[in-house]
Amino acid sequence: MKVKTFLGADAAVVDSQVNGWLAKSKVHVCRTSTAFKRFRDKGKDALTGRTFDRHGVGIAISIWYEPATSQSTCGWSAKTRPKRTT
Repeated sequence: MKVKTFLGADAAVVDSQVNGWLAKSKVHVCRTSTAFKRFRDKGKDALTGRTFDRHGVGIAISIWYEPATSQSTCGWSAKTRPKRTT
């Protein structure tokens, strides 16, 4: 199993990267995960030259996959264990 991770701060851009890669690569997706992280960064204003705080959200989308030519199945299952009854 292999993993590919896409990072960015704009959801539309990250989505288009993921969709473009999936369309081009023809892989069998086993699992996906998405993570969000708030960030704060200092930057200079281009007009005034003053330093200010920039806020945003970082997005990471990871895709675990098997190559399309591989005959193996994914080893991860979304099934949960049955609940115990006492």
